[in-house]
Amino acid sequence: MRRILLVTTQSAQNIVREVSLALQKSYQVDIYVSKAVVAQFTNCEELSVELRERIGRCEYDLVLIPGLVHGSTEVIERATGCEVYKGPRYAGDIPLALELVEGGFKLSREVPADVLYSEYFSSRAMSLYSREVSSKKPLFELGGAGVFLDPPPIRLLLEVVVPNEEVLSEKIERAAESGFDGVVVGCGSSCAYAKLEKYVDRVRERGVRVVGVDAPRVLEVPRDLLKKVDLVFNVTQADAEKVTDLLNRGTAVVVIPSTLESLEMAIQSIEKAVSTLREAGLEKIFVDPLVKPPGTGFAESIIRFSYSRRRVSYPHLLSTANVYELIDADSHGVVALLLTLAMELGASVVLATEESAKSFGAIEEHSVARYMAYTSYLKKSPPKDVPGGVNLLIVKEKKLKNFAPPDFSGPTEYVGTVELREDPNYFVKIYVDFARNAVVVDVHSARSGAVLGRFVGTHSASLARAVLRKFELTSEHAAYLGYELCKAELALKFRKNYEQDRDIFTSPTERVRELRELLSSLS
Repeated sequence: MRRILLVTTQSAQNIVREVSLALQKSYQVDIYVSKAVVAQFTNCEELSVELRERIGRCEYDLVLIPGLVHGSTEVIERATGCEVYKGPRYAGDIPLALELVEGGFKLSREVPADVLYSEYFSSRAMSLYSREVSSKKPLFELGGAGVFLDPPPIRLLLEVVVPNEEVLSEKIERAAESGFDGVVVGCGSSCAYAKLEKYVDRVRERGVRVVGVDAPRVLEVPRDLLKKVDLVFNVTQADAEKVTDLLNRGTAVVVIPSTLESLEMAIQSIEKAVSTLREAGLEKIFVDPLVKPPGTGFAESIIRFSYSRRRVSYPHLLSTANVYELIDADSHGVVALLLTLAMELGASVVLATEESAKSFGAIEEHSVARYMAYTSYLKKSPPKDVPGGVNLLIVKEKKLKNFAPPDFSGPTEYVGTVELREDPNYFVKIYVDFARNAVVVDVHSARSGAVLGRFVGTHSASLARAVLRKFELTSEHAAYLGYELCKAELALKFRKNYEQDRDIFTSPTERVRELRELLSSLS
């Protein structure tokens, strides 16, 4: 049996110890915890000093150090006499690195294993997921999909609040493409149940596997409507006994606390509701401990969720919308964090919405974020450097690539602001029509102001070409048109308000400058 040494850091040692347990059948594993808190804070020279004292005469077949340690392992090899290579950047990938070694692949002394063999690590991510899920038994099924006590998988549900039919169809189609398992139709405090039932029927007609209903007072929902759905929300301890007479035995129920006065009272009310439902023969039960919006008890509600998950052995549901819909920040970053949090908390179901302009795209963001959360869990690593390059970096980049221009010996002109010379014949007005999902260009006569032509499309370069082939704009005007159309296309793509001759994005630096007086008053 080969003897290996896994070098780790203070922060990663528990994960490495957990990983090493799975390796004991194939290797004799020793672990050395370095003085470094994290791998980025040390280098190979420092490790060589530590390991020379630790190892003495080398008796290991292989030594792996964290991939994020700076420098080359050659200095450690000279100090210890061992064969030392860089393992992966994250400890959860150590078994994959050893699989490569067993397959005859050579690791590097300078490049992390998961970077060197990125395609292999990427292809193995989903096989790890399949192996994890296939080894588990679902607690029950909903719409033909297994529901587990612990994730993965996380089942995704989309809630739509009694929309018009065009919006409903579009959201259902996008949710299906993004891997959602069902649609919940909701309504506000003044709920029109006839309209609610109409949209439940519409969702069912579109072949959605799981159809739910979310009304503020479940006992007021007509019996016929409750009989039509697979999932009923907002059942409290007070509702539990009465609602059992209204539901089919195969209907799933989402239990919520009847009080949030204290942690213990909230959990007790959940436990009593669950007990009542079970006694009545309802076994498909989800628990929603209620996640509150940021600034109004969010941290406390996460503690309640964690406590409930440990005490109540039923699948838990986390509503992410209560967070990203109620914070004025781009949703994709918030959603990425929340799905990782859902995995850590043990949420089996996540409920999403897309009810505001700023949350448009949240459907797709949940799908990508779930993949990131899965790989983070399976690899025991942060949701960073996900195999396949999966990320939710919509506006910013992880790394900037500087493409330097070739050398030029001629004169270089440094340009400041150059004012546009007016076109004597034409001017253009550009609009972003979100209802039609299109950019609109009107070409006006400079003399009369009359619209001479209208062009509609989504591709800025094509729109510009179409305009220029019909109207002879000046070269400066043509350059201006291309610039503004590019902005309009980006505004359409990112759902940003567009106003001609104004920027559509504000950098963090510019935002701070705009708010300097306000922000300085708080320091």
